[in-house]
Amino acid sequence: MQKRYHISEVIKILGISRKTLYFWEEAKKIPKTRRDPMSKYRYWTEQDIKRLKRITNR
Repeated sequence: MQKRYHISEVIKILGISRKTLYFWEEAKKIPKTRRDPMSKYRYWTEQDIKRLKRITNR
């Protein structure tokens, strides 16, 4: 099973604010986030983070 990253980890890795991440997602600059079916929390995998780094040039 892949490690799941929560939003606090992702924004730290990318060096952006939570608000910026939400804005990018809403503006469709980045793909929609996956959600855990039980908790409904957003999560990212290492592959997702690599893709975000490439898209955002971070």
